[in-house]
Amino acid sequence: MIPFFSLARQYRALRRELTRAYQETCDAGVYILGKNVAAFEKEFAEYIGVAHAVGVASGTDALTLAVRALGLGKGDEVLVPANSYPTVFGVAQAGVSIRLVDCQEDGTVSPSDVVRRITPKVRAIVAVHLYGNHADVVGLKRVIPKRIRVIEDAAQYHKKNSGLAGDIGIYSFYPTKNLGALGDGGMVVTRSSGIASRVRGLRMYGEKIRYKSTEVSGVSRLDELQAAFLRIKLRHLDRWNNKRRDLAVRYIQKLGGVRGLSIVPATDDSCYHLFVIRTHRRRALQAYLASRHIGSAIHYPHPIHLTPAFTYLGYKRGNFPMAEALAREVLSLPFFPEMTHKGIDHVARVIVQWSS
Repeated sequence: MIPFFSLARQYRALRRELTRAYQETCDAGVYILGKNVAAFEKEFAEYIGVAHAVGVASGTDALTLAVRALGLGKGDEVLVPANSYPTVFGVAQAGVSIRLVDCQEDGTVSPSDVVRRITPKVRAIVAVHLYGNHADVVGLKRVIPKRIRVIEDAAQYHKKNSGLAGDIGIYSFYPTKNLGALGDGGMVVTRSSGIASRVRGLRMYGEKIRYKSTEVSGVSRLDELQAAFLRIKLRHLDRWNNKRRDLAVRYIQKLGGVRGLSIVPATDDSCYHLFVIRTHRRRALQAYLASRHIGSAIHYPHPIHLTPAFTYLGYKRGNFPMAEALAREVLSLPFFPEMTHKGIDHVARVIVQWSS
């Protein structure tokens, strides 16, 4: 059997390091905003190449706090790509109005559609780095008014020296990410000390000083144990990303030109969070793979405007053609750093058999 993703293999490889980190954290007896959170924030900021990083409980919370930290709220419109299903929930929970835009074939936001959908009320855009592909934030900033803030959703883009071209960025450490925790976690990054300070307040009751809240907020803190685990995993991330690129090249060699499918293009600086193909016969292919004990997944089966929770936005089928096409056709193949060339070859061979 070849699973879509295996966390157990990675854990076994790091068992001793992770166990030691667990024991040391328990011995210290500090579980909330301790030394590991502070150290991981510093180490992650240095790795990404940004001035400030603030650990929070999840990538979704990171988005909510990022929107609030930019001073956005009721009456402000935020542009969100119609194909980025999880992203919209974090943005919507900040109380802003959602306005959707279409994506490109590689899954990232379409700058031309952004320009077309800007209104006087638009205050920000979320540029989502999807499948490990990096949205062209620099190019996007050239075509939008300077008043519009750019939020980078890098939940699927963990890469050294990736920096931050927008005003604020977020990361997710959901277990299956390139850098994943043994639970959940997130990070907000920014070049601004003022924005970072506000996020730190928002993650804990709106406090600047303990018990002196300056605004109403809840609690969203990166767990001390997860920070300890992530510090260890961060040391291996370059190696894992290099392995992902190697495996992606292998898939491309084996699947390029196969009848009935295409490979979702990767940007030059992709970190290959997922390996995604497109086919008009997705259901048949997924069933065929399953019958051969090969896992797969769909990221994501429904665009936002056709998801029941967001029908109130008033969009109709056909409003976002590329997002809808990807939702119908994409299929993510088994892909994780511990896979082998032999495993890739087997998956590709089964797909070729299906297509013939």
